[in-house]
Amino acid sequence: MTAKSTATATSRDPIAYATGRLSRHVLPNGISLPAAGGKFATDGSVQVWPGNTFVCHVQSGASLDALRALQEEVKLSRFARLFTFLPPSSFHMTVFQGRSPGSAADYDLAQRDRHSETLLDATRGLAFAADRTVRMVDLFCAHSLTVRGLDGETETALRQARRDLRERTGIQSDDFETYTFHITLGYLLDWVTETTARALAEFSHDLQSRHALGLAKIDLGPVAFCNFDTMHHFHPLRQMV
Repeated sequence: MTAKSTATATSRDPIAYATGRLSRHVLPNGISLPAAGGKFATDGSVQVWPGNTFVCHVQSGASLDALRALQEEVKLSRFARLFTFLPPSSFHMTVFQGRSPGSAADYDLAQRDRHSETLLDATRGLAFAADRTVRMVDLFCAHSLTVRGLDGETETALRQARRDLRERTGIQSDDFETYTFHITLGYLLDWVTETTARALAEFSHDLQSRHALGLAKIDLGPVAFCNFDTMHHFHPLRQMV
């Protein structure tokens, strides 16, 4: 099985990304016309996009509050119209992607549930640390935090968890070695002009600077295997501890 990468590669130039110069697609990743197979429609409404994944949810408390505060600044800014935002209850860091559709039209809930049962069986008995802490490295285009383990030991453990899950599930991905851990706060709805992209990059840099202290430690829960119908809720089927 091969997983389609949905991660934001934050090493890319944010201006080139936001203007669409790095993409062959008319719309940003995850966005489509209504009922055309994207995670979100062009008006920002959430769409059915079923799948499963291995994630660590952001722990309630100071870490979640800090992320909510950052997201609220974006919502109150002149750039808010550029995004559709995730509810804080869904904030998470993906450890390893499971199965999800190329488009919602070719992957239904029944298929998802069958794949979930297969992955539950394949990962039975696999356990990881009960919690972990990461830190913000970068805020990409005001909607996605690049994160790394708080220390080298944590980062190594996260990378090993990915290797263990790849071995158990058989799921391969093109970006396995270069995968960027991230926490998504929202999705860019459309490509923007060069002028807007530069202003957005400046705003994002300012946000990162002002929220750096509050996001120097982000507490995450255990690795959980989750089903999702939409990007607004990730339902844990098993906590892997």
